[in-house]
Amino acid sequence: MALKAEFQGESVLMATLPADAVFARATGGELDECIPRLLELVAVGDLADRYAFEVFDLLATAGWQEWDMPAVQAISHWADAWWRTILVDFPGEQRAADRLGELAHLNLTAIRWLGPWLEYLDGPAAQHLADFVINGSLHPAWVGFEDQYQQAVAWTQSETLINGITMVAGAYFEPGQMAEVLERVVVTPGLA
Repeated sequence: MALKAEFQGESVLMATLPADAVFARATGGELDECIPRLLELVAVGDLADRYAFEVFDLLATAGWQEWDMPAVQAISHWADAWWRTILVDFPGEQRAADRLGELAHLNLTAIRWLGPWLEYLDGPAAQHLADFVINGSLHPAWVGFEDQYQQAVAWTQSETLINGITMVAGAYFEPGQMAEVLERVVVTPGLA
């Protein structure tokens, strides 16, 4: 009887690699094999000195939106879940304003991210919104995506969102935040 040696499969090896090793493999032509691990690292915030938008840039450069439908749907659903997870966690380690800039790198419409933000205003998402309106975002993900940033800012000044702020979100703001948020989003006629 011959002795049979078994080695860990490639997927097991990939699951143990740190962010830098996965990025090296992904940029070295093994992106397909690295996608699950990269998205896992994004989800748990374990990218070492890298940003989530760098992962999304790899996907965009590879033309992920042109891939077969199951792959496109899997990445889209993952991004939707990641975004919703961020919206319901405040205070958390991630700022929604910064993550919105990173999601812009997937080249999907902004409404995909702004719609759920409005849907979740009756909770922690309201605090994320107040943070975005009051503090903005200087995250490097917005570099090259200034138009999308301005669209997000304009969205905060929309009638629908202002109604959401005054009717729902304000209940979740810290004392004094409502006045500061409204001061920034409501344009007084004649002063614009």
